[in-house]
Amino acid sequence: MMAAMRRAITLLCIVLLAGTMQANFARSETLLWTARASGGLVTLAYGSPNPMKNPLFLLSCFNDMNIAVLDVHKDIAGAKPGGALTIELAAGDAKASIDGEAARDDMAGIIFGEASDITLAPILAVLRETGPVTLNMGETSATLTDHGRADAVAQFVEDCQVK
Repeated sequence: MMAAMRRAITLLCIVLLAGTMQANFARSETLLWTARASGGLVTLAYGSPNPMKNPLFLLSCFNDMNIAVLDVHKDIAGAKPGGALTIELAAGDAKASIDGEAARDDMAGIIFGEASDITLAPILAVLRETGPVTLNMGETSATLTDHGRADAVAQFVEDCQVK
């Protein structure tokens, strides 16, 4: 009976440890900078390597339509879909302020920021700085690391024809 009890306790400890490790892994998921080009669409993203998750930051360049769009998939407390919103980016001495609006992501259940037909130069100036980028939308903020950003931004600039 003692051996059975020890096995049960050991099994319980393993289950609890595995659950804790899985929760810690999910919380500490590494966010990556990536640039991709497919046909006339070029993207610069900062987010999970899991393609099933929306990236936190997504800059899209639609070469065929000559427009660029910025999406920031972070829940904006108190925002209403369609409401005006300013997305602010800063790194080093560079700052960019982008006029956008709040939008609803029904799948994720959040209100996020988006800006269409934007000018890329001020955003790229911020992204080319060294150090982390601070992103603000009202009281909502995030910090985007610079690890891998320079290479991803260089690739995006090479493939994006929108100025």
